[in-house]
Amino acid sequence: MKNTIILLLLFISNYSFSQEACKCSKDLDFVITYYENNLPGFKDNVNSKTKDTYASLKASLKVEAKKAETKGDCYKLTLQFVEFFRDNHSSIYMRSENIDDSNEEQVQQFLASKTFTSREIIPEDQIDQNQYPLDDIRGIYEIKGAYKIAVIPNKTALRDYVGVILESKTKLWKAGQVKFELKKTDVQNEFLAISYLKNHAVRYNSRFSLKEGVLGDFWFKTSLEKQVNHATDVSYEFDFKSINDSIAYLRIPTFSGRRSAKIDSLYDASFNTIRTKPYLIVDVRNNGGGSDANVNPLLEFIYTNKIKTDKVDLYITKDNIKIWEGWYKDAKEDTINFSEDRVKWFAKRLKKMKKARLNSFMSVSKGGKMSRNYKSNAVQKVAILYNKNCASSCETLLFRAQQSSKTILVGENSGGYVGYGEVGTVYTPCYNFTLTCTSSRYKKQRAYEVIGIAPNHYLNNTKSWVDQTIELLEKQ
Repeated sequence: MKNTIILLLLFISNYSFSQEACKCSKDLDFVITYYENNLPGFKDNVNSKTKDTYASLKASLKVEAKKAETKGDCYKLTLQFVEFFRDNHSSIYMRSENIDDSNEEQVQQFLASKTFTSREIIPEDQIDQNQYPLDDIRGIYEIKGAYKIAVIPNKTALRDYVGVILESKTKLWKAGQVKFELKKTDVQNEFLAISYLKNHAVRYNSRFSLKEGVLGDFWFKTSLEKQVNHATDVSYEFDFKSINDSIAYLRIPTFSGRRSAKIDSLYDASFNTIRTKPYLIVDVRNNGGGSDANVNPLLEFIYTNKIKTDKVDLYITKDNIKIWEGWYKDAKEDTINFSEDRVKWFAKRLKKMKKARLNSFMSVSKGGKMSRNYKSNAVQKVAILYNKNCASSCETLLFRAQQSSKTILVGENSGGYVGYGEVGTVYTPCYNFTLTCTSSRYKKQRAYEVIGIAPNHYLNNTKSWVDQTIELLEKQ
């Protein structure tokens, strides 16, 4: 299970949103059936030790689903089911409507809706507005130009703290309303969080942490001299530059197959220069992954010896085959980002899947050792710079870099999206929630699922992570 057993209770609440005609039972039944039929990690998570807990959870959620009258209530129930499984890629999302807070008519309609009027309000005399030390979760935080909140203890069976609005730049929130709820985990200063966005849509975060006065990446204690989070303070653009005569810097925000042409252009424009430098920083902060094919060219600078690869199985079901058929169709149509060879790879994989026995695992990699031959270059040391938002194929880079004698990992634990892969998307029949579900599993990498890959050197928030990485390289 992804988190502690308290998660089984965490999300059943009395909050409600605008009245909906949908029946929550329909969506919950769809999610349960889809995961039981298609999730490759289902048997990993529902076994002799957990089957009674699973059965109890499912029964209780079905009872609650019959009572749920709103979209928000139903989302929390389906989320609770999905979070039972230790598979970060497989999740559920509630899409939300955009409300233009400069449109007075839209604003007034929203303020009159149950979404707004049902938001929990903490009385002013119960809100502690004192500031506390940076390592104390209590205190005053802000997102400049948006909100100021107070985090106060507010313990129930469902939570330990709440973030309460003190000031809001948008009319869609008012003082006293609860902006997020936090539940302690076994990790110090790390919380499970239910947050409410600008339009009050629900979001879940299993790693909502407090680090040096920065909460959940974007909330800053007002006592901080500089309100910057160096872990996430990075451009979302592709970039290459020479920091100095010795150090090259390569910024890769995604390995998405749909950005392959852009990634190839970056590699083409930078590799000749990189080959002449003794040091290289590969910055993959906030890189949510994509295609391993876009990771492989970087091996030229990382590779020092044979790289061990994991055993990978693909779970064969009618629904999973349908997902792969969609990917194959998209690849054929996207001639810019998918080469002819890549399209043929999809076709070959699909053909093999359709011949396999349904509800069985088909081996797609038996594991082994990857051997490469590269022309010599000047690169002596490579630093991979990453944060907790490095996931999936981004973590493939980390696994391979771990096995290199000239590579160091720098930053913080990665996202832990490594035990299961090939993520498909479907939609629930009633509230149209986005449900994601994996179709493959990795034998050894499952040990890192949720936990993530630890760096060789943890960085702090005292100054730029790139500057700290440069210092580490210069000490090598």
